[in-house]
Amino acid sequence: MNHDGHVTITDAMLVINQILGIANENDPVNIPAEAIDLGLPSGIKWAAYNVGATKPEDAGLYYAWGDTEERVYYDWNHYVHGDGSKSTIHDIGSDISGTEYDVAHVRWGGNWRMPTPVDVKELIDNCTYEWTTQNGVTGAKFTSNINSATIFLPAAGNRYSSLLQDVGTQGLYWESKQSPSDNTYAYLLFFDSGEVSYRYGYSRFAGFTIRPVTE
Repeated sequence: MNHDGHVTITDAMLVINQILGIANENDPVNIPAEAIDLGLPSGIKWAAYNVGATKPEDAGLYYAWGDTEERVYYDWNHYVHGDGSKSTIHDIGSDISGTEYDVAHVRWGGNWRMPTPVDVKELIDNCTYEWTTQNGVTGAKFTSNINSATIFLPAAGNRYSSLLQDVGTQGLYWESKQSPSDNTYAYLLFFDSGEVSYRYGYSRFAGFTIRPVTE
């Protein structure tokens, strides 16, 4: 909106598109980050910041697994891929990377997508992990053991019910793969001051941040 007190056709279209769920090109959530080349064996590049952010230290937006819109409540009753309970969860595929349920791909387009557990394992295996503070924000710094390039992921916490919790103490980033033993859980990149893990499981309704990758 132009905030000048006058409603233009452009303003009206932005509002209509928001109501219809159509992406507005100039909305920050739809603008891809710089792709950082860490020299990884697969050639995968990592985004400089999260979906919905405008710089590495920003949390960006929080999404349930398989959702492409930020919500007000995060629980089984409000999970979009279910009918109000854990027992009625929908099957949207065991790996949603690059699909219509992948918010990184939907929002940023091109080859951008949610990382798989393989992508995250490669990141951990080929980088030095450091729990640190960058521009006043606590989080994880991954420094490539191959070319010394770095990415910073803020410890953005998570959204549970209507609460925002664990900011500054935990990073929880959805991966694209569902847990093979329980389809109500999905994998995530988890980190805190003591550990970093690529197969930490959590209920799909939880609101976590997303750090995309691209080919």
